[in-house]
Amino acid sequence: MDTSKLYLADFPEEHKLKNIDIVSLYHERRFDELDSVVICKDRHGQIISFFGEHNWDCFPFSRRKDRNNLATNEFSNNPELQRELKLITFGWLFNINKKKKKAVTFSSVLSRLDKMKIAYRFLNDHNYTTLRELSKPSLWQAFEAYLTDQNYTQNTIQKVFVAINSAIHAESWHKLALGFSKQIRSNTESERLSKKEPQQTLAIPERLCDAIYGKAIALIEGAYPYCQQIVDTEKALQANYMEGRRIIDDKVKRGGKFTFINKDGSINSQKFATSIKGYTPQPSKEIIAPLAKLLPEIELSNAIDFQRYLSNLITASYIVCGGFSGMRDSELNKLTPHSYYKDSFEGRDYHMLQSHTFKLGEKRETWVTAASSKIAIELMSTLTEHWRNEVVYPDDKYTNTLWVNQKARSVPPVTITHWNLRLKNFCRQFGFIVTEADYQECLESNPRSLSLIEHFVKIGQPWPLCTHQFRRTLAFYCIKNRLGTLVALKQQFKHLYLAMTEWYTNGGKLASLRDLKVDGQIINLLNAINAETTANKIFQQWHSDETLSGTHGKAIMKMRGDVPTIYSSWEVIYKAVKDGKLTLHGSLHSYCKNGYECDMDGVVAPQFCVDCSAGGSIIDEQQAKWWQKKHRSLTAYMASGEDISVSERSHYITQIRAAELVMADFNIPFSAFEADLRTIAL
Repeated sequence: MDTSKLYLADFPEEHKLKNIDIVSLYHERRFDELDSVVICKDRHGQIISFFGEHNWDCFPFSRRKDRNNLATNEFSNNPELQRELKLITFGWLFNINKKKKKAVTFSSVLSRLDKMKIAYRFLNDHNYTTLRELSKPSLWQAFEAYLTDQNYTQNTIQKVFVAINSAIHAESWHKLALGFSKQIRSNTESERLSKKEPQQTLAIPERLCDAIYGKAIALIEGAYPYCQQIVDTEKALQANYMEGRRIIDDKVKRGGKFTFINKDGSINSQKFATSIKGYTPQPSKEIIAPLAKLLPEIELSNAIDFQRYLSNLITASYIVCGGFSGMRDSELNKLTPHSYYKDSFEGRDYHMLQSHTFKLGEKRETWVTAASSKIAIELMSTLTEHWRNEVVYPDDKYTNTLWVNQKARSVPPVTITHWNLRLKNFCRQFGFIVTEADYQECLESNPRSLSLIEHFVKIGQPWPLCTHQFRRTLAFYCIKNRLGTLVALKQQFKHLYLAMTEWYTNGGKLASLRDLKVDGQIINLLNAINAETTANKIFQQWHSDETLSGTHGKAIMKMRGDVPTIYSSWEVIYKAVKDGKLTLHGSLHSYCKNGYECDMDGVVAPQFCVDCSAGGSIIDEQQAKWWQKKHRSLTAYMASGEDISVSERSHYITQIRAAELVMADFNIPFSAFEADLRTIAL
């Protein structure tokens, strides 16, 4: 039993689940004992879920705002089938297998169960009681037809097969004798059964994007000067409610009879809430009136209007932070009052947001954003301060995060979930309706999402806004309007691979070209300037005494006494450049003369350009200073004590050695890096 991915490091050892032989209980049909097996305890030792329950509460494992449960209640009408699914899920959750597979996270178990339930729904619909039935060829064909009829994507079908394979793989533990002679070829079979490829998240059409983001900015900017008055109004309304409730509670204790008390003594909550209004010291409208005068353009006639306005301010702030940073929902959820700061570089101010990212391990990261994010963060810091002091956060990692709300006067504040529903309500309330032009633009901007558009985007209906559209939309318009490069977006989105960033920008480059108007005179002028600049640089390299490094740079220095004819004068060089016979492409770390013959290794690893195998690299003094900075930063990082993998260490050392070669060529003083070599006993 491997629980390393379930518990935090400080979780009390005595409250962790111990190894239990539930397989014997299952096969010996000792179901009462099986149902009493503990699935999860909290850190205080309180049992929060048993095997026999239909919905396992696993919050101590997940520690998230939502999706903390493993539910099988939809199969409660088929106990035998449900019990088998629970057994398999138990094995996944606690990584019980005899092949020593690596443990998975709770979220992976939850996702696997969601996909496995697709297979079990099919079995339940046909009154079968075990997954073993799918090993029969005739029923497997019916199951394949079911998956096709449900119109699942290739990705979903593949994950269903992966879940079944996981159950087959664990057969030596659960001993269910599933009957499959071999594992399912998930990739091949999913492609055979479905032509429906994964659909890309939608980029918001430009008119709607301007309207949604513009409304969000207008709301927070309009509220910002009066944020303290809004807080005071909220507190006054809550105090007014609590006093009304105290009065009516006292009357009930003294034997008062009320219509909200049912004959059995229970309380009709709706009638109870209505009764409280009659005992509050002040009408809500009187409390709201001073704020309504400050905000005449906002409908604030009663407490419901005020609650709606406050909710809209929260959603608007979330839209601004997400829309102008491209942060994931999980990253936005960790924003605190201290997340915003401003940085300056070369005389320009940059607005920044800091939060945690969870891809490839949790770490703190920084995102560039717009100035309006400062107002959004400060507004939320003020509006939610009193709630943040009362809310019970699901985990320490959420402590003091901004996105909390009090849904009703009678309940304590909670962290906000279901953002997609809030965003859709925002579009519905403010009338961000899809027009025919919006729909056509949506088709053109989202060529990999045609099925998604067909199902969810309807002319005359509100735009179906969701959290991940912020990332896709930012990427799309950055490329379309040439506001940034793929490399810059990769850094902003915290992607591991550039290919993922390219996926987010799909359609952006095409839209950019579609809107492009070519001015022939400007193009000719730019080409001429580019040729002159290139010729100047090549001439300087050959007809000066400046030091050069790189394979071709060193060759140039040796041949300066006997310059080849093609480099003999500026005019000859310029003509060769215009004719395409000479090229020179520059980067921060080197120049390259090879043009399309370059093997491009230096794009990924610049150290390969120092001793270029194709003989095309040239490094001048300015680029040598870049290598000097690279040497300083890498040696400092290597000495910082950070946990660096073997592959990363090797990559950094080769760059450091390349930098030392360049600095030696330019007589730049440096301290040679001494690698920390470690021996491993074999």
